[in-house]
Amino acid sequence: MKIRLELLTYGYALMNVKQLRLFHEVLSTGKMSRAAERLNFSQPAASKMLGNLEEKVGYRLFFRQNGQLNPTPEALYLHEEVVTILRSLKRLEDSFERAKYGQLGRLNIASILGPSYSFVPEVFNQYAKDSSDLKLNLQVHNSRTIRDAVASGQFELGLVDKTAPSSSYNSVVFDLPCFCALHRDHPAARNEVLSPSLLDGEIWITLDPEHTSYQSLSNHFLTEGAIFNPRIEVNATLHSLPFVRQKRGIAMVDVVNLQHFKEVYPLDEIVFRPFTPTIREPMELISINSRPLSKPAAEMKSLLIDRLTGLCKDYDALIQRATGQA
Repeated sequence: MKIRLELLTYGYALMNVKQLRLFHEVLSTGKMSRAAERLNFSQPAASKMLGNLEEKVGYRLFFRQNGQLNPTPEALYLHEEVVTILRSLKRLEDSFERAKYGQLGRLNIASILGPSYSFVPEVFNQYAKDSSDLKLNLQVHNSRTIRDAVASGQFELGLVDKTAPSSSYNSVVFDLPCFCALHRDHPAARNEVLSPSLLDGEIWITLDPEHTSYQSLSNHFLTEGAIFNPRIEVNATLHSLPFVRQKRGIAMVDVVNLQHFKEVYPLDEIVFRPFTPTIREPMELISINSRPLSKPAAEMKSLLIDRLTGLCKDYDALIQRATGQA
């Protein structure tokens, strides 16, 4: 007669995990005393547990011969399935443990273009380390799409351009200091700090006129009576740098993009100088608030906050030293 142990239906009602482990150890060692020792049971308790198991299934699983507990044919048949179940339980226990430390699951993050190049991957690498079971879904979209996706729960975290506050998600704002990117042969590159008066009438490569950096530059030039001359418009900061390299103009670069450029695409032709008054690029880290963050998302959020805060602090200190404010 074919006997089958079904874990999710018949099996769990019939026996508990301790009994399954005891069954496996007795069959493996042939000794009740050895099985009890391995499972940290007393021998009387183990004997009683095995007796209860045999009573539940309705037939003997072991018989004693020459001081040894030998398995019946039914026990030999069932052992393979019991081992499969115990291995599955071990994997489940390990998964619970990894989830406890944020090493299991799927991390869904959306980002505007700049931080997606190396900033988010570097922070993720710092968090994930050697965890091969943590999956990352990093998608690049515009700010409006990301806000809608985080609000709806499609993504847990998002990096976006700053806009009006919203109750649809949680938000942390960072004012990223910006630097001028210009060709090393440009006459203004001889200066340690640049200003509207030093760049009067120079050609600029900018983001669209609605962007914060564009409006700040325009206002500072206007205040100092200098000519602001935007000639080339791009939709991402890093796209401005090839034009700078070709001596087509000057660009304003926030520190997230600046860090990426210096680490990944260092070009001797381009130099970066502080600009006064300081131009800042506000960026938001938004997170879902309709449900608790997963452990990986919560810890990744904390790391992103620390990294962005530290980046702003380091470059603000550099600007202060360059402008004599330190």
